[in-house]
Amino acid sequence: MRYMAANAWVGGGAPAFAQALAARRASLQLAFQSAAEQIARRIRQLGGQARVPTFSTSVSVAAAQPSSFSGMDVTAMGRLVADLQRAGQELPQAGQRLAAELSALCISSPSARQVGDAGVWAEEQVGDLRQRLAVIQQTHDIGTASQATAAFGLFGGHAPDANGVGKLTVAAAGGDVAALKALVDLQRTGRDTTLAGRLSVWWRQLGPLAQGQLMNASPSLVGSLNGLPAVDRDRANRAYLAAQKAAIPLEIQRLRASSVGLGAETKKLSDQMAGIRDPYQKYGLSQRLERLRESSARLEEAIKEQELKMRQLVAVEKGMARGGQNGRPSALLLQLELGGLGKTIVSFGNPDEADNVAVYVPGTGTNLEGFGGADSERAAVTWDQANRFALTKKVASIAWLGYEAPQWGEKLLVYDETPLLPFAAWKGGPLLAGFADGLHAAHRPTREARLTILGHSYGSTTVGDAAQLRPHSFADQLIFAGSPGGSARKAKELGVGSVWVGEAPNDLVGDVGTLVPFLGADPSEPRFGARQFYVPDTGDFAGNFKAHSSYWDDESDSLANIGYLIDGKYGDLVPFPEPPVSPSSSSHPAPSPHLPAAMSAGGPSPTPHPSPTPTGE
Repeated sequence: MRYMAANAWVGGGAPAFAQALAARRASLQLAFQSAAEQIARRIRQLGGQARVPTFSTSVSVAAAQPSSFSGMDVTAMGRLVADLQRAGQELPQAGQRLAAELSALCISSPSARQVGDAGVWAEEQVGDLRQRLAVIQQTHDIGTASQATAAFGLFGGHAPDANGVGKLTVAAAGGDVAALKALVDLQRTGRDTTLAGRLSVWWRQLGPLAQGQLMNASPSLVGSLNGLPAVDRDRANRAYLAAQKAAIPLEIQRLRASSVGLGAETKKLSDQMAGIRDPYQKYGLSQRLERLRESSARLEEAIKEQELKMRQLVAVEKGMARGGQNGRPSALLLQLELGGLGKTIVSFGNPDEADNVAVYVPGTGTNLEGFGGADSERAAVTWDQANRFALTKKVASIAWLGYEAPQWGEKLLVYDETPLLPFAAWKGGPLLAGFADGLHAAHRPTREARLTILGHSYGSTTVGDAAQLRPHSFADQLIFAGSPGGSARKAKELGVGSVWVGEAPNDLVGDVGTLVPFLGADPSEPRFGARQFYVPDTGDFAGNFKAHSSYWDDESDSLANIGYLIDGKYGDLVPFPEPPVSPSSSSHPAPSPHLPAAMSAGGPSPTPHPSPTPTGE
């Protein structure tokens, strides 16, 4: 029980095991207590005196404070199994001895059987736990296993499984692609908070041979699974990228050849119809001509879709090429979905081994075809800045385009796709929440990590929605930049202790939340309850929206503050400038035009003193 209490943070099957263990322990104590009381009563009946000792003890341990990324001491768990085995051997013997003692005193009591039953239960647990622990020790020779491994690898036999993940993983391990797809589909719903942890354990226990077979069979599906090691996801997605890069030009060539053939057939039929007078015959040919034209139109659409996919591949490769430059680590491709708006996740640095992990979520107008531009660049320079301020720590900076961001133009008036309403955030929130689950599950337990999720523009609305799906477990810190709304009325509703917001004074998008309440309250408003970091006025005309993209400008105070926040160096933040004091002003100077509107309306001090333990309240 002390081992379990010291690792009370472990989810999955551990709580059920701990509950069963506690019940057996209480039953064991009660059995001895009851037997002692009956023996004392018998002694008194025989004219003697007896004081009954207490057999109830508390479980007192010095447990480490849990953090977002936790681990299990494999050696300690080995001792737990060994102690259970000893209990399984000794308690039945103790039960037999107790039965003999009670019988000699002519006492009839169920206590002896209860003691023996506790030993039988302990012995029953040993076989399953020892087998699971052996697998864990093979894959975690460093002596520490992840929280997910403890929860589902060691205590998985006790874990509830309402969504049938166990059956799906068994089938997937056997090469069932439909089961693998079902796991990806379940992941997209964001309903199962344990899924990433289960997948992390399942994948590690498969072994290299089975892993390689699944990657070869379904690289895109394997590469999409949250909870798998980042290097394995990268390997699978790169294989998928290479396969698509080779297959798409051939498919375009085939489609164009078919289009040429259809075009020739259409022209021939059209020429044939020109010389026909019979209306019935002409009607039949016109119907056939219409079908040919429809087929030709579908072929043209298919060609355009394949050409789009090819451009998307080029954009991903361009974005990934930013890795390995300027001292950055090589990029890891954590997800790739081609077609339509497309999706991808690229990490500069391995998030499984990093001390500081930052996830950048872009907003309106972003899509896979444009990924090679600002979106990958922002994640790259975020790594530069965070690494510059924390040279002794490993940094991973992730560009998360894992949802379909709302688009401008004609989409502005489409009810469920407009950036003025939260539908895209509602769809993207579960995807981001599941990705964060995977970061926690896959992270190496030997390193403590700090997870910051940064939402820009509409991306902050998506971040806010995801945070509320995983209260108090989503991230260590949220940063909103140029946010039109944080998907909540108050920062404390997000369930993250540290919530920061930065807004350029001439960024019109940051004021949308004040005018359009559907995206949540404006995070830059004091009543929202977030802490503000300084972003300078760029001096641009607000109507050209340049300020909305200024948060990552080279050598800017805004970018520096983002780096400090990711590293937790709140005391080093570039402060807000003092407002200018006019000689003719009173003792209460007017607010500076360079300060955010929220601050001139009674918000935080223009020279705030950041706390090392900021709150979202």
